Amino acid sequence: MKFVSPEQASAETGWDVVIIGSGFGSLFFLKRYLEKRPADRILILERGRNNSTEWQLENRLNSDIPPEETYIHGEGSGKPWDFTIGLGGSTNCWWGLTPRMHPSDFKVGTSTGKGADWPIDYDDLVPYWQELEQVMLIAGSSDIGRVYPGTENYPQPAHQLTTADEIMVREGNGNHFPMPTAKLSRSVGARGRCCSTAKCNLCPVGAKFTAFNAMQDTLSHPSVSIAVGCEVTHLDVTGGSVSAVNFKHAGREYAAKSDLCVLGANAIHSPFIFQRSGIAGHGVGRYLGEKMLADVEVMLGGLDHFDGGTDSTAINVSILEEGRSAEFANSIYLVKNNLLHGLRLEPGRWRQTLPITLYVEDVFDYENGVFDDGSDKPVVRFNGWSDYAMAGLDHAIARIPDIFAPLPIEDILVHGIKPTLGHIQGSLRMGWSIEDSVVDAGMIAHAARNLCVVGTSVFPTPASANPTLTAAALSYRAVDQMLG
Repeated sequence: MKFVSPEQASAETGWDVVIIGSGFGSLFFLKRYLEKRPADRILILERGRNNSTEWQLENRLNSDIPPEETYIHGEGSGKPWDFTIGLGGSTNCWWGLTPRMHPSDFKVGTSTGKGADWPIDYDDLVPYWQELEQVMLIAGSSDIGRVYPGTENYPQPAHQLTTADEIMVREGNGNHFPMPTAKLSRSVGARGRCCSTAKCNLCPVGAKFTAFNAMQDTLSHPSVSIAVGCEVTHLDVTGGSVSAVNFKHAGREYAAKSDLCVLGANAIHSPFIFQRSGIAGHGVGRYLGEKMLADVEVMLGGLDHFDGGTDSTAINVSILEEGRSAEFANSIYLVKNNLLHGLRLEPGRWRQTLPITLYVEDVFDYENGVFDDGSDKPVVRFNGWSDYAMAGLDHAIARIPDIFAPLPIEDILVHGIKPTLGHIQGSLRMGWSIEDSVVDAGMIAHAARNLCVVGTSVFPTPASANPTLTAAALSYRAVDQMLG
């Protein structure tokens, strides 16, 4: 990788592309862009440092910059938001789960009257999901194609299911599948197979796809320069076009001129850059949110668990497949193969417990968002989970005895809602015009036509699944829309 100083970054007479941030959205935009324009000069400005895999494992951290130190909680808003600041962004901290969005995820507004529709649909992303599943060496089963059309054979076989999963696949309602995941089930080169220790944010064997073990060719491309420790403050915009990216390092201010700006900080800091740059659009910084994550534990009568091959062995989409409701939010179940809640205490029944994580959709509320109060940090306000999400959680818990009926269920323990899922979305949402959104279907800002926003901030709704695969697909599609 070619690292440059802030002085070198600002001394150039003009970059072809300046990319802000280096997470999934940015990296896959870069990868696709280099396929089409390999000679263009590209600068990555990364606020964090180059914390190697070895550094992360030694320090048991993904970054030396705690997320909570980079924003301010608004009055009455104490909800934490989880993300990683550093080279590679969330490729470092993620847990490698890569299900697609469901076909119904794109028209939530139309079907329920809650939230907004996407300006694209499922079929628009199918070829990109297909390509990326190969690039990321996804392990999974093509059986899931019954729910997610266009699913082809994955490059890696699915991880070993637990005995409980096998019963659900064999005797359930047909909506229980191995979880698609970017953690190897078979070793490839220096990357080992998943060790199933449930330490995925700090994967000790390199099974998980990261910038460091799978994107080195992209980051080391001769056209790419990287400046770390550079916090972007604002963009210069003249006549509806970004002319320069302003950033600071060690107390000094710099500017990098660019023909194309790609903004991929995260869904808190990207809108803050918009706000400090005076870039218009409906809901800049608004509609901030994420899915609700809740944990339950199913006590099993005579059936042992924890014999699967990875941390999250299966996904159950029964509620999603039943159709969306205007009364309660949708949800999916993830079967966990780790000791989230410990072993059972009864002698001889240590493993007769099944942890399930619930992802429950929320409604992106206009009042939840990122605000500029004139300080150097964004103010984040979140007024709590919506009644719609809470009703969805209640519905999902109530349905467990029916959906998981093939298992010998003794009891269901509810362990509550987690503070954050780490899937921050919605603050620069995509839509049809500047009156209803910030960016268009190609993720180009309505108010600055050489500014492309990548990552999960553009999501109009949280969707049912983990957002990573879709964020990468949107980046690929954005380049194709831009360059053909």
